[in-house]
Amino acid sequence: MTQANIAHIRRKLAQHQPEPPAVEVTSRAAVAIILKPQEHDLHMLFIHRAHHPQDPWSGHMAFPGGRQDPEDLDLSFTIYRETKEEVGIDLNLHSEFLGRMTELQAMARGRPISMTVAPFIYFAAPHVTPEPDPVEVQDTIWVPLSFMRRQGVERIVSRPTPDGSTMQVPALEYGGKTIWGLTYRMVREFLAIIEPA
Repeated sequence: MTQANIAHIRRKLAQHQPEPPAVEVTSRAAVAIILKPQEHDLHMLFIHRAHHPQDPWSGHMAFPGGRQDPEDLDLSFTIYRETKEEVGIDLNLHSEFLGRMTELQAMARGRPISMTVAPFIYFAAPHVTPEPDPVEVQDTIWVPLSFMRRQGVERIVSRPTPDGSTMQVPALEYGGKTIWGLTYRMVREFLAIIEPA
């Protein structure tokens, strides 16, 4: 079952043509959507970001990744560096690159900012285990694809806004963690790409 799922995802991502970014931006970032076989299913890795007062995404659920540095050759170098720093996973040694998705404009404290985030998808070896850097990551969790594909698992949750009010947003809740915002949008896009025709 898992091997068939992997082959299906490879085919779908090989056929997928990401849209170019819809906006001009001053900076770019990349994240790694990492899948691995576990318990007769494929699981997706999420990080729980550490709390930092200056970080607009402090404490959020996310994928490993970060901003492109001036010395990075390209975004694939960025995602390799950031994934190694944040969760200790060497993508070049222990994973297979499957494809990319559309770059999305980032949001910070409820407002769009001049940065796009490019999702890169990888299939990791079964033995891969995250070793989070506690300065950047307080926790990691593997979420089964079968859970995220299930009908009716989305929730509407309240999130604070910069003006002190709250907004209602769609989210996934698993293992006591709430996945929402840009990360949630990436999950939904990934699932839409890999759904059978």
